Amino acid sequence: MATKDKKLIQALLSELANEEVVLTDVEWQFKEARIKFDVSSRKYAAVRDMVTAQLGFSPYTIPIAGWPKTGQHLGNELGRHRFLHMKPGDAAVAVLKEVEEPLTLEDIIEKLASGGFRGANIYKRIINAALMKTTGIEKNEDGKYKYEEPEPEDIPF
Repeated sequence: MATKDKKLIQALLSELANEEVVLTDVEWQFKEARIKFDVSSRKYAAVRDMVTAQLGFSPYTIPIAGWPKTGQHLGNELGRHRFLHMKPGDAAVAVLKEVEEPLTLEDIIEKLASGGFRGANIYKRIINAALMKTTGIEKNEDGKYKYEEPEPEDIPF
């Protein structure tokens, strides 16, 4: 093999080795970022659930003084993570509580996806089943779902 060919091969192999080191470093950064995202998203979900429990409703449901409307928060879309770590049925019910008009299953899936629920299409059957057995959810003849707050039952004292 000619000296010129050996130098070219060495240069190519050296470049490949350098990129292997860079890629390994970036791979670790990616794993670290995924862990940070998981911790942060779980903290967010815990605070969201606590706020919802304290208010008695989702802060994304109705306008609250001092709370920006969805999509108008510091340049970020407020609420884009609001369904993270929720069960499929609970998230679907939350969607219906946020809107006035009835929604198709596809509309619900779309809203879930825009609110950070991952794999909503995969859970389509589970979501449909959960909606059909949830108190307060009605399905009209057009196949659209609507949430109606159930009447409190009379409790004899």
